[in-house]
Amino acid sequence: MESLTLLIVLLCAEFVGRVCLEIREVRLTMCRGGVFAILRVIPLINDIVPLPENRRSPAETEFVKKHEEGHRALRHAILRNIAKVILAMIAIWFLAAQLIRVGMPLWQGILWLHLVAIPFRVLFHLYCWNQEYEADAYAHKELGKQKTKIAMRELAECEIPYTHFFALMYREHPTAALRSKRLLNKVVRADGD
Repeated sequence: MESLTLLIVLLCAEFVGRVCLEIREVRLTMCRGGVFAILRVIPLINDIVPLPENRRSPAETEFVKKHEEGHRALRHAILRNIAKVILAMIAIWFLAAQLIRVGMPLWQGILWLHLVAIPFRVLFHLYCWNQEYEADAYAHKELGKQKTKIAMRELAECEIPYTHFFALMYREHPTAALRSKRLLNKVVRADGD
């Protein structure tokens, strides 16, 4: 029974934390989350509802092509899939341990898995962000500063402006501001420099 009480307390804490994160995001960006904001605060639902990253898809520029070439050259797809398999194996082991060793009901095991997965998801996002930075650096090296600056401006125009912490919680791609800061040592904005 203590396990169930702790589970309920942690789920309530997650709900409150996500509501606070949504409020913080709206205050800092002045953008409403709409129906996605409601879905993001509900435990388990927030695992399966993706966060929209862009207002529109970025144009297929030379930088984007080189960025994707960088992913291929650095074997990012394979490495990302290996990381996903490792995380899936950990999740299966954890769920099996909860069900078999502890004798927990399936619904409780799934809720515990949801809570335990939160820090792993953030670590996975950091890993993905690093891959994006590496692919950006590859494209920057191939094309130079001017084309990189134009590409970062285009990305900033297309992207929904999330704060860094919010993006870390929900996205596998860093924000355009973080990417331009890393590549050009300054934040390139959609409305100019």
